Amino acid sequence: MLTVDDIRGVYVLPPTPCRPDAGGWDATDSVDIDETVRMTEMLIQPGVAGLGLFGTTGEGHSLLWEEKAACARAVIAAAGGRVQVFAGVTALGTREVIRQMRAMRELGADGALVGLPLWQTPTLENSVRFFADLSEAVPDMAVMVYSNSWYFKSAFPTEFWAGVAERAPTVVADKVTHGFARYQADLAAVRGRINLMPGDPGIFIAWELIGSDITAVWSTQAALGPEPVVALLEAIRGGEPAAVQAVIDDFRRVPPYVPAGSMARRDHTDPFARYNTQVAKWRLNASGLIRAGPPRPPYTDLPEEWKRQVESEVEAYAELREKYRHPMAQAAATGTGTAATATGAEKIKMEAGHGG
Repeated sequence: MLTVDDIRGVYVLPPTPCRPDAGGWDATDSVDIDETVRMTEMLIQPGVAGLGLFGTTGEGHSLLWEEKAACARAVIAAAGGRVQVFAGVTALGTREVIRQMRAMRELGADGALVGLPLWQTPTLENSVRFFADLSEAVPDMAVMVYSNSWYFKSAFPTEFWAGVAERAPTVVADKVTHGFARYQADLAAVRGRINLMPGDPGIFIAWELIGSDITAVWSTQAALGPEPVVALLEAIRGGEPAAVQAVIDDFRRVPPYVPAGSMARRDHTDPFARYNTQVAKWRLNASGLIRAGPPRPPYTDLPEEWKRQVESEVEAYAELREKYRHPMAQAAATGTGTAATATGAEKIKMEAGHGG
């Protein structure tokens, strides 16, 4: 089973590709398996550590169980053990989550990506006991918490992290989506037992707070091409502030993918909470890298203003990715050494027609 020491690197949250003709309520087999396999290979090639399936971007809320199983099976087979695979199993009750965890374990998933059950507003005791029960029921499967305040009706206070670290030993990671106001206190509370992974754009905030102690990050933007995010984490791990700042400055030249003010609140009233899934589908289809297909119902509407904002982000990010696709350019930005520089030089020679 994975431990906290295994959580290192970039974890990408990809879409679940939908067949072009399967976006309706009557679809029973919507997953585009061929595109899922192609997507998996494209995402892991730049050196990511893992994939997190069936979160918000992956439409875990809108998939039939049979579709989740089919997609997970395809991703696990395509990855072939080269990266960790965390399968999303969030559901309305503990027993269903456990059933899905056990099934995903049998399919070969390395871990489960789990948010809190989202019917009632959970008490602190509900929340901690939920993860403790998962550890007891499936003791041989690692868990990554999905701490999204928008959807799971919790602020994920420091007391929650202290409780989970003490009572849920299989929880080894968290996809931090609840903010960074208490990040250092949360880190102290878990006592090194849970890797609280920042994600885009929270990586910049985490860097300011804990510097090169960051060992793993998550990213949905990396589904547009992981290379810039891989370069950012390499720079952070290198411990050279100037190198990190250079990559961060590149990221900050990319427009946000949501209109201004759309992520100001951390609850269900925030506009972003209404359009997260649709935005993810639009940006991935606009990129041309992944044929993500139509969004699955009921989350299908997206205002024109949001579409245009997404397209501006995608265009700028494509330029950023192109820069970091070249190992030599990446080495120059991150200070990763002569081997990468030599590899980049050889690649550039080949592309220019000078290679043998």
